[in-house]
Amino acid sequence: MHTETLQQFYERTKQPMPAELASQSNVSHFNVKQRTCLNRMTPYNRRDYYKICLIIGQGMHLAGGRETPIEGAGIIFSNPGVPSSYHAVSESQTGFYCLFNDTFLLNSIRQEIRYRSALFNPAIQAVIPLDVVDRERFSSLFGEMERLLSTTYTYRFDMIRSLLQMIILEGIRLQGPVTNENTADRLISRFFGLLNQQFPVDSPENPLRLLTPAAYADQLSIHVNHLNNVLKKSTGKTTREIIHERIVEEAKTLLLNTDWDAAQIAYTLGFEYPSHFNKYFKQNTQTTPLLFREQLRHAN
Repeated sequence: MHTETLQQFYERTKQPMPAELASQSNVSHFNVKQRTCLNRMTPYNRRDYYKICLIIGQGMHLAGGRETPIEGAGIIFSNPGVPSSYHAVSESQTGFYCLFNDTFLLNSIRQEIRYRSALFNPAIQAVIPLDVVDRERFSSLFGEMERLLSTTYTYRFDMIRSLLQMIILEGIRLQGPVTNENTADRLISRFFGLLNQQFPVDSPENPLRLLTPAAYADQLSIHVNHLNNVLKKSTGKTTREIIHERIVEEAKTLLLNTDWDAAQIAYTLGFEYPSHFNKYFKQNTQTTPLLFREQLRHAN
């Protein structure tokens, strides 16, 4: 299936090509416009950019083979990877749309937010119906982005990114909690359940069994890359980072609340040699295990 680029979008809609798109690749791009219904139906295809549409009017949204009617007003969060189109039903079609690429976002949207928004997560319903109050709120946000874009203010794009985040967060609020637990949510729940089973550590004779992302992936019967990708989308952290954080926290607890020496703690937490544990702890806390124990006990 064809994937439409930003350049092809401007060609198809007969709009002037933005200078940055004509001369550079991988360049940051954002645009916002008021909607006018020149074509009754947009092409059914994928896109290499993100698009959010505030629809005021009647229409039918088609995405991934699923049709969703819009009666009166609605907002559409179009995921680039999902083929979609919009068919205008009523003659009166107003509202706004904005489009932008990943480079424009500059990682300004946290990963856990991305995971909960239909704009980034194709498993979530793309269309949200709006009442009069919500329609006016979104109209105000889009209108402010349009106004800022027309200015020469140095930090206008930073302000636009803030407004864009508000639109995305409002969408998450209005869609409500996800009632049908998807595969990724179940995997995340199983991973943290497995992680929590290992803690707290109660005896040097019962050391941690699962120490690496691969070990957790084996227990969950999935590929380690899949586990890492799902956790990164949900938490913003890799599997290894999550495991390391939990081990460091347990090390601090053991240093503060037990009289075990560093060698016992090192072995219990899966380190073959105390020197490895000392280096690991210092890398994550900027102090040694013994200094940490002395400072915390002195403070207490």
